[in-house]
Amino acid sequence: MRLLLVLPLMVTACILYGQDTLQTPFQWGCRLHTGFIIPHSRDIINVAQSNPFGLEISGQWILNDPKHTRKLGLISKRGFAFHYINFDNPQVLGHTVALVPFVEPLIQPWRNFYGSIRFGLGPAWLTKLYDPETNPTNLFFSFPLSLWAMLNAHIHYKINPQWEISAGINYNHISNGGMKNPNKGMNFPTYNAGISYALQPLKMTRPEKNKEWKKLPKNYGYINLIGTLKNMDPAPGYPELTRCWSYGLQVIGARRVGRFSGLALGTEWIHDGFAAETLERLNDPKSAWKGGALIGHELLVGKVSLSTLLGVYVFNPSGDLDPVYQRYTLQYNAGRRLILGSSLKTHRHVADVFDLRIGWRMSE
Repeated sequence: MRLLLVLPLMVTACILYGQDTLQTPFQWGCRLHTGFIIPHSRDIINVAQSNPFGLEISGQWILNDPKHTRKLGLISKRGFAFHYINFDNPQVLGHTVALVPFVEPLIQPWRNFYGSIRFGLGPAWLTKLYDPETNPTNLFFSFPLSLWAMLNAHIHYKINPQWEISAGINYNHISNGGMKNPNKGMNFPTYNAGISYALQPLKMTRPEKNKEWKKLPKNYGYINLIGTLKNMDPAPGYPELTRCWSYGLQVIGARRVGRFSGLALGTEWIHDGFAAETLERLNDPKSAWKGGALIGHELLVGKVSLSTLLGVYVFNPSGDLDPVYQRYTLQYNAGRRLILGSSLKTHRHVADVFDLRIGWRMSE
């Protein structure tokens, strides 16, 4: 259910992008991918010996109008990427299809050769899942609908004002965020090459790198309400799947230190429904609340921000998790104050939980 809620969030954000970019150039792209699976746990080494391959089709708006570039001095692309990946192990891993909204800052796109960095998060559908009897070695996936997160780097070459070719590398991660176990999640880099076509000739000039970003508030912060769902599998005495709701509050204070960068410090307090159910089954009176201190970096690109925060539990009576964790958050400023987003919390290499969040932004 939680992942079904993520899809309209992402689609809504990209529709809002589109409303801002109806008069801007549009580009179609197609790429072929091949790669490998990172065996990040001893439990999956034998299953990770395959080479995923597939196809990507993307559609993107190119935001090269001064109204989009004057504050950041940056030309970027925003759009959707459809992915089909065959995991090269049809009996155990099958294949996946995904629709991933993304934002892609461009590096010197006024040259014939230019670069780009793409960030994206969206839903993925998987065809082969863990089953204790028929598919016991697939510890990557246990729920058909998961989330695909990606970080990509590309090099482009312009053949003419409408056609260009590109090559690059993707870092891809698929996980259900702990909605159902087992959930080792899959990390699989891919190499790619492809071609793109713009519906109208593109003319990209170096944007004026003014100092307008320095007029933006240096100090800002936000408060997020957080909600998520995690399932507990049936166990002796508990024959049914149990839905465990978690909820809480996050408070972040940050300071802009550059055109695209902010440093963040904050705290979050979450009532962990999964821990609460575990403690109840053990007749343990400990609290299921978890409090953490957070510090890290925020990448600020227009209305979109991507934060990478390191967390340390300062309150965790249940003691069921590692004391240190990471939180990766993608947020969209839907208005002057309103924030919509989603976050992934991990403990080392294992994804713990995805959440949805709605927040309120504050600034000087």
